[in-house]
Amino acid sequence: MSTFPPAKTVALVDPLWIGHHPMYFSQFTAAFLRLGAFVIGLCPDPADALQAARTAAQDTIADFDRRVSMHHLPGGKRSWFRGRFEGDPLRTFQRWRRAADTLFEAEQATGRKVDLVFFPYLDSYLRFLPFPAVPRMTLNRPWSGLYLRNHHHGEKPSLKASLRLLAKGDDLIRCPLSRGIGVLDERFIAPMQRLTGKSVHAFPDVTDSSLPAKPYTLAEEIRRKAAGRKVIGLIGLERRKGMLNLLRVADRARELRLPWYFACAGRFERGEYSAEEQALLDAVARRAASGEIDNLHFDPSAGRIPEEADFNSIFTTFDVAWAAYEGFEGSSGTLGKAAAFDIPCIATAGECIGHRVEGYRTGLTIPEGDSDRAFEAIRRVLDGRDWQDRPLESDFARFRDDHGTARLERLLDSLLRGA
Repeated sequence: MSTFPPAKTVALVDPLWIGHHPMYFSQFTAAFLRLGAFVIGLCPDPADALQAARTAAQDTIADFDRRVSMHHLPGGKRSWFRGRFEGDPLRTFQRWRRAADTLFEAEQATGRKVDLVFFPYLDSYLRFLPFPAVPRMTLNRPWSGLYLRNHHHGEKPSLKASLRLLAKGDDLIRCPLSRGIGVLDERFIAPMQRLTGKSVHAFPDVTDSSLPAKPYTLAEEIRRKAAGRKVIGLIGLERRKGMLNLLRVADRARELRLPWYFACAGRFERGEYSAEEQALLDAVARRAASGEIDNLHFDPSAGRIPEEADFNSIFTTFDVAWAAYEGFEGSSGTLGKAAAFDIPCIATAGECIGHRVEGYRTGLTIPEGDSDRAFEAIRRVLDGRDWQDRPLESDFARFRDDHGTARLERLLDSLLRGA
């Protein structure tokens, strides 16, 4: 693949530093570096971003320190619509202004002029701001980005759908400085291209599959507690990930004394659950800690897993990965992690996750929230059989190719050429 000289400068901009945002940021940093670019990173935690990018580069960039410069960008705030949304007309505009101001300071500090601004999470810069003039008024640089939550384009035409589309802010992509965008969910590319008049590409949902030098402490604990039983695992305990359904399945498996162990790891998003559900989950946690429930790891006091390699270390303890999300339309890094380690998934049918699991045969899908079907799906996956009793024969290799760094770099290479 051809590369560009260091004179080509890319700014990566992300005001969020939660979940997989640091991982995506580091993957894009490493990819642009491999293409020969100089990278200016703007994010809430520059030190963390620098270390993560160094790990993602895997010592393949000889002049890494000379070609990377990370700078602090204040984190984004929730909207003044009672905090229900990620932005509002004012806060989204402020994000553009803040990014522009921080970028100017970074350019002054590095002595470099940015050729392309790339937003690893473009959504933060669109919501409630459908005005194509905003990027020129603020950044005034060629820009592109990865748009994650584009599922409103799948709604049937109606007045409500039109109003929702306006509120999402997608008209901003019409900006003459836009060089097109990427999406993780490829199902809605055609309507997005019609609306924006820009190129829209299906980006791979690239993941970091690095492992620590020694297994993470919690990974060792899960293996010890499982004691040879098959592990069904979930990391990140948001409501949308279907944790309540997973716990119902775990309860049934315990009643039947099946050799299954359920691991619920990562940060517990307590505020997403009702008071009644919180009380139930606290009781489950106490019973698991006391040993009364002996087939479950669930610690609601645990925080975010600090390093991506540690996350992966825990993930490798799973025999089945839980991806049976609820009320969620988008892509999920869970599928990439599972493919990286040849681990089959249980997923909700429909939407992006179910579409991919069925297409690559990397597990089985179930109706949303159906614990009986989930129970049977786990049994079948562990036996290596699909719903028709045929061998499952998961195509993990094709998934890795379609969502790997080589394909990401081809797409970013074309962006650099157009900058």
